[in-house]
Amino acid sequence: MDTEAITEDARPHNDEKEKAARGDELPEQEEYTVFSSNIRIFLTAFLGVVMILSTLTATIYFPLIPMLSSQLSVSIQAINLTVTVYVIFQAVSPGIFASLSDSFGRRPVLLGITFIYASATLGLVINPNNYTVLIILRGLQSIGGSATTPLAYGIASDVAVTSQRGKMLGPMLSICNGISAIGPVIGGAVALGTNGVTWVFASLLVIAVVCLVVAGCVLPETARSIVGNGSKPPTGVHRTWWSLIRRGALYRYGTSDVEISRGAERFHPAENRKPWTISATLDAFRIIAVRDATAVLWMIATSYSVYYTFQVAIPAIFAEVYHFNELQIGLALLPGLIGMTMGGFVAGKLLDRNYAYTAKVNGIDVDHKRAQDLLHFPLETARYRNCFPFLFIQLIQIIGYGWAVTYRAHPAVLIILQFFICGVSTLLSHTASALLVDIFPEQSSTAYAAAQAVRCGLSAVSSAVLQPLIHTLGRGWYFTAFAVFVSIGGFLTVEISRRWGMKWRQARSTIAGEDSANSDLQP
Repeated sequence: MDTEAITEDARPHNDEKEKAARGDELPEQEEYTVFSSNIRIFLTAFLGVVMILSTLTATIYFPLIPMLSSQLSVSIQAINLTVTVYVIFQAVSPGIFASLSDSFGRRPVLLGITFIYASATLGLVINPNNYTVLIILRGLQSIGGSATTPLAYGIASDVAVTSQRGKMLGPMLSICNGISAIGPVIGGAVALGTNGVTWVFASLLVIAVVCLVVAGCVLPETARSIVGNGSKPPTGVHRTWWSLIRRGALYRYGTSDVEISRGAERFHPAENRKPWTISATLDAFRIIAVRDATAVLWMIATSYSVYYTFQVAIPAIFAEVYHFNELQIGLALLPGLIGMTMGGFVAGKLLDRNYAYTAKVNGIDVDHKRAQDLLHFPLETARYRNCFPFLFIQLIQIIGYGWAVTYRAHPAVLIILQFFICGVSTLLSHTASALLVDIFPEQSSTAYAAAQAVRCGLSAVSSAVLQPLIHTLGRGWYFTAFAVFVSIGGFLTVEISRRWGMKWRQARSTIAGEDSANSDLQP
């Protein structure tokens, strides 16, 4: 089916209603994706691993800071500057590569950023004793690794219909968070066992090379601007290395090159590609200013800042209040990271269940194979169903944590609270992230890049003001104020999205002159 046919099918359904009234037969709608369930399972697992190039690279680095300071003969503050550089590129680079993937396809961009990451990591293995090199290569690591998450969300949007997207996102995020959860412990143990950081970087290099080879050999192109629902044969850089090898084998056994490529030429997808310009790199920042997106982005940012703030606060709390050593602090971080893993899994389950419930209440039949009109579907109500109780639970937990530290409760109390706080905040963040991808189906990767920019920005601010505010207010009142801040923001943004989000989406679509802008049908 060509672009005109898809666009025609996706137009306002008044014409279809008129045809139905006349008894005319409606054209059969193609399946949303032809990728099999086995391929989606593979993509879920593989993308969960690929995303650790962003998350594990960050978490595994924290235990290395004192050792790097000693090894390079620089201050802790100087090493913290490398963390700042990493966070800056973590906020900026996804917007560039996400816009490229929305236009030119997921596969070539993912291969490119993985190669950048692997090259930077190789440089750290070869030259670990130069501070200037460390800053530059950590920046390159961030450029390559940070863009993997929005690309993963984009691929999930490509191959999973909205009603079943949680089934893919939940396990994908849990795999990523689960592996990253043990990052600090592994990083610290490897560094102590080898008396240096080289083997820590070497382990990241091995992961990057494996991801690059697997992606090159078998990762299919999924971008709907390139292969539609997967039925259009990919060409050129969008083909897997294995298919190119197989193509060579067929040629050697007498199959004509023209015959092999004839089908691809017939269905060449170039006319479907969204034009890309340098200004497209700013699309992620333009999305921030879209009013229905702004509310969702604030929910993502505040929820993520809860996790990030606790990751920064925990080492200081357990060192200063409970006098834990480095290994004990690394172990104290684990419950929160495990909570993240469980939160992602639960979020995936709830996303699909809440979507089905909302569809049933509104008398809408859910088709798990074909696209549905999302412009007139209450996505905000579906995604945010039962969010208020979780926001209230998060409020109570964070306040309780602050006062538990103030009155020196048993460390077990804090560890249990960390598990649930990080689990709930992750659930809320992933729920809002799924909604953001839903309301920008043509720019799913770019939309998540906007989320990454906002959440990194707020998290950087929250971590910067953490110690000054704790010294001014005390831990009890600081965590109370922080809990009220993120919870009020969460309550307001959820209510705004549920009440006006759908109207704003429809108005945005009308202004754009295409009601299909919020349909699964759009490639």
